[in-house]
Amino acid sequence: MQTRIIKGKEHVLYNNKDEARQVMSLQDIQEDWRVAPLNSWVYTDDEQVCQILERGELNGQAYVRTVVGMFKCAPTTKMSGEMRPNIYNFSGLFEEQRVLNKEKPSKQEYIFARYIAKGEGVTDSFKKAFPDAKSEKYIKRRSSLLLRTERITTLIEKEIEKILHKTDITPEYLLQKTKEIVDKEDARDADKLASLKILMEISGILGKKEQKTESIQLFQGFTPEQLEVLEGGKNVKKIAEQTRELPDMSEED
Repeated sequence: MQTRIIKGKEHVLYNNKDEARQVMSLQDIQEDWRVAPLNSWVYTDDEQVCQILERGELNGQAYVRTVVGMFKCAPTTKMSGEMRPNIYNFSGLFEEQRVLNKEKPSKQEYIFARYIAKGEGVTDSFKKAFPDAKSEKYIKRRSSLLLRTERITTLIEKEIEKILHKTDITPEYLLQKTKEIVDKEDARDADKLASLKILMEISGILGKKEQKTESIQLFQGFTPEQLEVLEGGKNVKKIAEQTRELPDMSEED
């Protein structure tokens, strides 16, 4: 038997029929939770026993909520007796977990990554990709969360690679420039070398994946001015200086 406190009240999940029959008749347990009435006891699809705590409809889809989670009342939906972290959405995950665990990027996330790679700020990129988002606190929190996901950093990386190739900044170019700077041993080239290192990390030449991801998050895309500097070969220090700031995550709901 497992228990969970919901809105100040303890609710029970019986792990099997033997546990349930200690407190109720098995004849009172409904076989199909999808059609069982509110407050009735039902079998999960793995033959555990719980109570229907809520019935409702969301966007035309009937659903039930139990001690283990929230489920669509559809023939293909399965309710297992595994306690989900969040019983107030169909995924069973809290928002941060859901965003981090998602693998396939959405259309809006593609747009978000593209704007960042083009040099837009993080929050501005998010607003353009998700125009319905109005809360500044939500925008800052969600955009920062997206930048922690592999699917988004991979998209940004690919967009940056496109920009690098358009400006002829190939791995060979970066390596050659680095060699020239090292060979010259000119102290004033220290800033250029640091900038080239950033470019190399972003393009995947140097470092582990974690380092490359960090570089992407710090750099946040090339601005037109930065591309002009790269093409002209002057004041490369500006490239390192013109990094994008990540959203301030000090405020929470």
